[in-house]
Amino acid sequence: MKSKFTWILTLFLVFTVQMSFAQEKTVTGVVTAKDYGDPVPGASVMIEGTKFGVETDMEGRYSLKAKPGDRLVVKFTGFKDAKVTVGSSNTLNISIVEEAAEELEDLVIDVYRTTSKPKSAVAASTVTSKTIEGRPNASFIQTLQGQVPGLNISTGSGQPGDNNTTVILRGLGSINGAVEPLYVIDGVPMSSDRFRSLNPNDIDNITVLKDAGATAIYGNRGANGVIVVNTKRASFASDLEVKYVGTTGMSFLQDNGYNLMNAKEYRAFERQAYRDYRIGRNVTQAQIDAARDGNWVDVFFRDAIAQNHTLSFSAGSKNLSSYTSVGYADNEGILKNTGLKRFNFRNNLNGKNSDGRLTFGTNISANYSKSNLVTGTGTNGVNQNFFLGAFQSLPYLVPEEYEGTYESIESLINTKYGLVGMPFLLMDKARTSAMKQDEFKLIASGNINYQLSDDWSVGTSLGADYQTINQFSYISTDAFNSRYFAADDQEYYGSIGDINERRVVVTSTSNLRWNKVFNEKHELKMGGYIEYIKAHYKNSSISKEGFDPIFWTPGAATGWISDMDSNDYYAPTASVSFENSGLFSYFGTADYDYDTKYGISLTGRRDASFRFVDDNKWGTFWSVSARWNINNEKFMEGSIFNDLKIRGSYGTAGNQDIAGTGLFGGAYLYETVFASAAGYNKNPSLNLAQLPNRALQWETITSSNIGLDFGVFENRLRGSVDVYRKQTDDLYQGVPLSAINGTTNLMSNFGSLKNEGVELIVAGDVIRTKNTRLTLNANGSYNKNTVVDIPNDGGEFWNGSALTGLREGGKIGEFYLTRYAGINPANGNYLFYDKDGNTTETPVDEDRVWTGKSSLPVYQGAFGFDFEHKGFFATASFTFAKDVWRFDNDYFFFTQPSFIGQNNMSGEVRDYWTPTNTGAEFPSLTARNLDYIGDSDYYVKDASYIRLRYATLGYNFNKKDLSFLKLSGLRVFAQAENLVTWTKWKGWDAESNRGVDLGQYPTPRTISFGVEVQF
Repeated sequence: MKSKFTWILTLFLVFTVQMSFAQEKTVTGVVTAKDYGDPVPGASVMIEGTKFGVETDMEGRYSLKAKPGDRLVVKFTGFKDAKVTVGSSNTLNISIVEEAAEELEDLVIDVYRTTSKPKSAVAASTVTSKTIEGRPNASFIQTLQGQVPGLNISTGSGQPGDNNTTVILRGLGSINGAVEPLYVIDGVPMSSDRFRSLNPNDIDNITVLKDAGATAIYGNRGANGVIVVNTKRASFASDLEVKYVGTTGMSFLQDNGYNLMNAKEYRAFERQAYRDYRIGRNVTQAQIDAARDGNWVDVFFRDAIAQNHTLSFSAGSKNLSSYTSVGYADNEGILKNTGLKRFNFRNNLNGKNSDGRLTFGTNISANYSKSNLVTGTGTNGVNQNFFLGAFQSLPYLVPEEYEGTYESIESLINTKYGLVGMPFLLMDKARTSAMKQDEFKLIASGNINYQLSDDWSVGTSLGADYQTINQFSYISTDAFNSRYFAADDQEYYGSIGDINERRVVVTSTSNLRWNKVFNEKHELKMGGYIEYIKAHYKNSSISKEGFDPIFWTPGAATGWISDMDSNDYYAPTASVSFENSGLFSYFGTADYDYDTKYGISLTGRRDASFRFVDDNKWGTFWSVSARWNINNEKFMEGSIFNDLKIRGSYGTAGNQDIAGTGLFGGAYLYETVFASAAGYNKNPSLNLAQLPNRALQWETITSSNIGLDFGVFENRLRGSVDVYRKQTDDLYQGVPLSAINGTTNLMSNFGSLKNEGVELIVAGDVIRTKNTRLTLNANGSYNKNTVVDIPNDGGEFWNGSALTGLREGGKIGEFYLTRYAGINPANGNYLFYDKDGNTTETPVDEDRVWTGKSSLPVYQGAFGFDFEHKGFFATASFTFAKDVWRFDNDYFFFTQPSFIGQNNMSGEVRDYWTPTNTGAEFPSLTARNLDYIGDSDYYVKDASYIRLRYATLGYNFNKKDLSFLKLSGLRVFAQAENLVTWTKWKGWDAESNRGVDLGQYPTPRTISFGVEVQF
């Protein structure tokens, strides 16, 4: 019996071993590129969740042992990861898709739902990390320039860390309210658009939501569009990957077209002006010969060095994945004593339980930045604006004459140059003053979701945006400005100012979702949401003037100076303020799809804002969008179209930031506000500062959009076209009142504004083979901005002094000026056209006309190419703007005769009128009507441009060639930003967010070199 049992057991063991060996088998196959079918050598083929794997050979072949049910993961640089399951066959061929080829097949992501591109009916554009990572920009916003049609990004300052970038999507949607899109990072809405502390290298993708079908779900904040930013994450069941991205480069001051004079030219010009008109200085030939250039540009500007470094770690187990990065950036400004240093830490964690029904995630980003800033840019303060000192200063003054003391400047001003010694004042300011900003920004969010059944799920998320800013400024006790402008009886000098700002915004969102598929073709999704936002802001400041030099060091001061009986010179000033805000919303979505052919989406949202009262506290917003995927119809089988979809949307969104003051401003517009003032006999008094308006409500934007997406010839040619119209009603404007009310206007909801336009984006693969790819791309947009209705009599508004105004039928920021007619050949005076078209030398306000010109571009876009060949790659992007105008105030100061001897001049002004030069470009140096030119359209110049915005050239090493270095990837590259600009604009930067340019900090040209290493 025992022998029989032993035989049976032995037979069972042999059978078990045979079964075990039968489960594991050798799987072979070929990895190919999907688009052109060629084999991919050097691709990694791994068994998911293990360390077992192989690389494909030169023919793309692989062979490894695996069991049925195992999942193979294929990875190759530049391609999307592919996952396939081993079945009964021993042969498993795998095709992988290039990242670039799938850009139009990506997902459309918002905070509340994610939709595949074929099932999306909204107007949205996605930008991936491929065009963001490694760029030498302080803010990720600047990397979006030219990448999204209809998105106008204009930078008003090249100062690193300065928050002077304006982002407008599909035209200005408000006159006095907020005009920028809502920014959402990892599900957390931002309290401000200051992004200098965030690391662009952490970003995975950015989705720009444009039409009502996409933005209505954001209700009270989505009127101007939404920009959704998602940061990088790790994959489950993946090995540790270490990646380093670093760039080092140099920034340079852009050129200008003002043709400024050098020292000898200017002195000769002074002599000629004196001989012709007896103005300025009677310069001798010896003085002309002895003149040497002051080189003020070199005194105040520099070639600035910038470096950025990011080290990231990503890994994942079966149920947990983690992405962690640390970053450091040091960007010098091209203006000396300016710059930005940034430190970043990020951790994104995702998890799930064993059956995948419970999922959760956390995102933590801690960022700290230090900025050295300057004040006075954009002003005409000759003792404050370094830009004026660098370019307006008389070219024959020399820096060596300043000895670094108050007495040396006083001597230069009083005995030699007068107040035209402004570069010396600015040299002293650079030595004796500073303004520094330290910022800490923490963005944290967490989410948890549970699949209740196959159809139902529930989830909640909590996010916080925490920000603190400290701004410290000082003027030294030996500063010229501190002493020269002090009171006669003031004994102690120097000042300090310290401002602390803290804000926190907490967002909580809960959802219940239902998803059901009927008969394998009908899919219905529904979701209900509740959202609550609470925000707090606190600002405290202290300033003091007058310190004993004994206790003074730059950036620190102690010691107490008591006030004198007759004044309060040394009394410190302190203030504290705080604001609170809150929003509450409930909303729902419904999406229906039939066989990826037809789809419709509905959104409804109900919002309550802290800014309004009574019946206006609540606002309702909604949208409907639909699509038809024509390419999925049977009659399209065999056609050249891979993608052909028509989509449309209509709906509303709101703007509760009607005063354009951010999340916290405009909180009490429904209350009567009084302010302190000096009353009778200078006694303390109160005056009326604000009349209440309890009828205030949301600005509402109603949008309609029709779009077409297409892809032909295996998506070799692909793109989309959108036509839109959006109208803003209930604009926040001043309605005229009788002065008997204590004010002449009451801010109310009145009037409307509309934007109409067309957007186009297209890309074509001219070459798409195994080793070479050349893709041409272009995008463009046209936007017509029209003021429909304003509350002023006659449908026009002009404040009596500004260069611009408003009129019905016109555009926002339209120049309202007299028309320049030339130079009177008889006497050299300026000539202008009056209201009847006749020439006059003395125009009046009634002669002003609406020019039809504004600083908002009508046409804008970009074009470029992407090229790859056997590891080599090159990219170029040219951006453009057309029909955009600005008032060139710099050119005004460089060409006006009244400034001769006070600042440098353009060489063009030497062509001035004289009795023997009656056809001159510029007037007589003693013309009687010089003051009129500043209110004319002469200095309104065309700021249209084409710019080589971005270019890169590099090499991506083959993974097989890196085996001896134990690296999985290596990429080296050189790149340039703002390299060349073609424009009629004479100034330093044609790309600007200003209507009037004067002494601004220009954006620089930047050339950098970078490396990307993967372990």
